[in-house]
Amino acid sequence: MTDSIAMKLFLQPLLVLSFFLAPCLFAQEESGFVPLFDGQSLDGWDGKPGAWEVRDGEIWCTGKAEEKNWLIWRGGQPGDFVLRLEFRWDKGNSGVQVRSDDLGDWQIFGYQVEVAQRDVMGLWHHSLLDKKHPKKEARHLMTTAGEQAVIVEDGTRMNIKFAEAAEVQAEYDEHEWNTLEIVAKGDTLTQTINGVKFATLVDGDAEMSRRKGWIALQDHGKGCVVAFRNIRLKTLD
Repeated sequence: MTDSIAMKLFLQPLLVLSFFLAPCLFAQEESGFVPLFDGQSLDGWDGKPGAWEVRDGEIWCTGKAEEKNWLIWRGGQPGDFVLRLEFRWDKGNSGVQVRSDDLGDWQIFGYQVEVAQRDVMGLWHHSLLDKKHPKKEARHLMTTAGEQAVIVEDGTRMNIKFAEAAEVQAEYDEHEWNTLEIVAKGDTLTQTINGVKFATLVDGDAEMSRRKGWIALQDHGKGCVVAFRNIRLKTLD
């Protein structure tokens, strides 16, 4: 028996086994997740009229809004959770908001994962923080790709590098569909894109840290082109 034939005989049972096991492993990985988007309508979501629409099972910015606004999921304000979705960025600036406050008029204040061009991905950002806020410098741009930001009780921030930003950002594809997972547990929030950890935020600020809040999608206005689909949530509370 040649080595090549022996190798084929060895691999065939493994391939058959993997064929049957793969769906089971996927089901386990998705256990406990519930969909937040029905793929047909914006039921359960609250957005600025004319700014968002559903196309082919996907949520899209219409590009008509002049000012930034958010599409807010009204199903609750989860604390500890895993949020999974797919997103596509084509133009402008967007983001995914978690554990955030509703200021009214589709304006959301709090933690945001940036969705934009490759060289700014990996950002944990605090949306709508006033320019004169005393903690603006610490909380405005909290991380970049390949970093863990640690904010202590008094609001002081330290950034710890765990990978080169460009190497991490290379795992993200502009103008293509990407996966995003946000894990929020205790004071720690982690963003993973296409299976790669992009950045972590540990927020122990006694004043500003949030342990629950709204989930929302951002349209920065002025022709933003971005889409989201397959949005699902698993609460860990």
